[in-house]
Amino acid sequence: MDPEDAGCEIWRAIADLFFSAENQARFFQAAVDLRITPPTLKALLDLEPDESVPMRRLADEWGCDASFVTVTVDNLEQQGYAERRVAEHDRRVKTVQLTPEGVAARERAIACVYGPRRGFYDLAPDERVTLATLLRKLADAQAVHDQELVASGQAPPFRAGPPVGHRGPWGRGPHAAKRRGPDAGESWRDHLAAHREELRQLRDELSRVRAEVKAQLRSHRSPPG
Repeated sequence: MDPEDAGCEIWRAIADLFFSAENQARFFQAAVDLRITPPTLKALLDLEPDESVPMRRLADEWGCDASFVTVTVDNLEQQGYAERRVAEHDRRVKTVQLTPEGVAARERAIACVYGPRRGFYDLAPDERVTLATLLRKLADAQAVHDQELVASGQAPPFRAGPPVGHRGPWGRGPHAAKRRGPDAGESWRDHLAAHREELRQLRDELSRVRAEVKAQLRSHRSPPG
């Protein structure tokens, strides 16, 4: 295989794995189990234990406005997974940090979201190790390149958002306008209604993914005609 063709085949395989029914179902299921939305789950995975992060920095890293960060942190706080604090160096700066419950929830999410998929076990043990080593090396090299692109202004930072869009269940999408916190002029009732609508969409999407997974399993089990 030509090296350039190999590159295309690798990224196509990675995309196929990312958009697989099992992969999408795991992400949505993790969000449902933790009683948070998919974008909030992405935020939970981004936050590191014992690290207090300025909310302004989160907005910059996610490429979103401050109101979206407010809604996301609200969702984490409602479940007891995070808490707001005042920065020691500047009382005007609000930070967010995971609580012990949030750290435990993050570990559960990591086990679900990043756990091996069924196709992985079709590989021989030595193939699994080789694949893991090469993909980690590839991901680390790509991360360095991405940082250089963002720093140079040639590429925008990752944009967090509602569960519709080009980056899987947490990309930006047409529902972004609904994500407004109380500080943007909406009442707490509007805020709660937006979360309920988001959860309803989440349940519908999870049901659809589950049906796709069951259909695929039935097709694999059915004897050839």
